[in-house]
Amino acid sequence: MVLERKLVMDANDAYCPVRATLALLGQKWVPHIVHELMNGKLRFNELAVGVGGCNSRTLRDRLKNLEELEVVSRTIIAVMPPWVEYELTPKGRQLGEALVRLEQWGESYMHEPCI
Repeated sequence: MVLERKLVMDANDAYCPVRATLALLGQKWVPHIVHELMNGKLRFNELAVGVGGCNSRTLRDRLKNLEELEVVSRTIIAVMPPWVEYELTPKGRQLGEALVRLEQWGESYMHEPCI
């Protein structure tokens, strides 16, 4: 299972899409990965540089989960040496657009530090 059951079920043990979305975006690095891929296809190392600070194992695991959720697609380029490219699926693009709207909201209302 990609997301833990307790994170996607409400108090009545019913599936809750809002909780599921927040659980997905609450995983460290997922919003950064989606944001970086909004600009188009990236190789693993390019994505690692763009995300910054995420170790290779964690990035690999997040990409695998996003692929299982059909948010990201993975393409193997079979040349010598072979490489892998990642890009957002249509579902992933919609998620990225939602993040852009959140960014716009933040720019409008969270311009002062909330410390």
